[in-house]
Amino acid sequence: MGESKDPDEYLQLKSKIHQRSANTLLAAFTHNGGIYIKLGQHIAALQYLLPVEYTKTMQVLQDRCPPTPLPEVEKLILDETGSKLSDLFSNFEETPIGVASLAQVHRAVLQPTASSPQPMAVAVKVQHPPLRARSKLDIALCSFLVGWAKRIFPDFEFAWLAEELRFSLPRELDFVQEADNARKVAGNFRGDPVIRIPEVHWASHRLLIMEFVEGKRVDDVEFMNMHGIDVRLVSNAMSTCFNKMIFVDGFVHCDPHPGNVFVRPRPKPSGWWSYFFPQKYNFDLVLLDHGLYRHLTPKLQYDYARLWDSLIRFNEAEIEDACYTIFTHQRGRGQAINGVDHHRLFASMITGRPWAVLSLGADSRSSISAMATTRTSLETTEVQQNLSQTRFLIAISDILAKLPREVLLLLKTNDLLRSVDESLGVAPTGDAAGDAGAVRASMRRVAVLGAYCAGVIRDRKVREMSQGLHGGIEPVWLRRGYWDANGRYWDAQLRLMALSVWIWTQELWERFYGPIEPSEDVKAAAAVMRLLES
Repeated sequence: MGESKDPDEYLQLKSKIHQRSANTLLAAFTHNGGIYIKLGQHIAALQYLLPVEYTKTMQVLQDRCPPTPLPEVEKLILDETGSKLSDLFSNFEETPIGVASLAQVHRAVLQPTASSPQPMAVAVKVQHPPLRARSKLDIALCSFLVGWAKRIFPDFEFAWLAEELRFSLPRELDFVQEADNARKVAGNFRGDPVIRIPEVHWASHRLLIMEFVEGKRVDDVEFMNMHGIDVRLVSNAMSTCFNKMIFVDGFVHCDPHPGNVFVRPRPKPSGWWSYFFPQKYNFDLVLLDHGLYRHLTPKLQYDYARLWDSLIRFNEAEIEDACYTIFTHQRGRGQAINGVDHHRLFASMITGRPWAVLSLGADSRSSISAMATTRTSLETTEVQQNLSQTRFLIAISDILAKLPREVLLLLKTNDLLRSVDESLGVAPTGDAAGDAGAVRASMRRVAVLGAYCAGVIRDRKVREMSQGLHGGIEPVWLRRGYWDANGRYWDAQLRLMALSVWIWTQELWERFYGPIEPSEDVKAAAAVMRLLES
């Protein structure tokens, strides 16, 4: 069918077709349940990669999962442990406290034992019984359907979706693997002032018993306000947590939707010293559902850091090189295909902002203030209109097909974290200038990200120089590259320090003289960045 001469009429017609197709998919996913609901949730998370009709329609699947009846739960527990439910637990709540696509969680109390005579509240995660037996058939069917769609629409590359399902689903269905992941990430965050991982008590392939943690979802702003918890600190803690996972540990939780991150208030300190030395954090951030993690190689960490570093500094030549290095896409290097520059499109995919917004940082040679600007409805409309165009969808599917699977999940993670920030009200959105505090919080997150990236780049370059000496007597610190790498690192650290001082002064001003206009906020921040450059 040819495009209508009226662009608005054509876009409305295409949106109608997308919506009809999305409704059909939703009905099919809901009817089949299990991994199909998981697939729909995955689609819902890709808000800046797929047409809005699909992502919005699939959002209902986050809370539309039928529970497994108690008799089937009892049978599964008996099969997995060899013991009856009543032998293991002195109390077991029949109604699950959470139902997901692959499992549900019940609150229970362990039977006292000689080694543990005190009652212990636990969370019991029970896999939906039919899933493990059906999973291979469902994965094969999904692969067949994707292959069939490829024959009909050869320009669209969605084989990655079936490949991702084939890789991730068996791991998510193995609760022994989830227990191992939980123990590993708990070790990575041992001593962290905020992050908490529930202790695992026992695990089999379909049953997981772990410490029960009180708390509410990370997007429950009313709960946090009730307990005097600063949502900006919660957002900062989440971004720092995932920056550490990505750039330091190389072991990344790939499903951080709000239901998998809880905020737990801490009890108020009672000592007199608390008046003089108040605790910075009055909450814990509890990470749940450790079924799906990705290991990042040092090379991928470096390439990913280099991409973000070039985006923050806004150097298009470096952005282009970093993009094509990550998704090994020689086609289109240095030229647009069907009017789409793939490196610019990928930069927008990973940041969630149009290229026109990112390029605002060209004047100050820093996109920190540009990335933190308010996301207006006009910008959102532009993104949605681009996603409705066939050439953009083809380009996106082409990029996704060439991406390493790890980066694909990082894109999903980015979208989920952005969604959490918007729910918390710390991401500047709306037609008005937005909240000044949200703009500042967003700028600080970008600056912290830049500091992590600069650290990865410095360590990689220094390591390469050290390995290149081959037993020579010349110290590595005599080489120019050593000082270049360290200079870039300390430049990022100084940016972060200057921005932190500036934010502190702005907040102090607001405390005494009232709110500052956000537009003036961003201009002042851009001036700080330019001052640092000079």
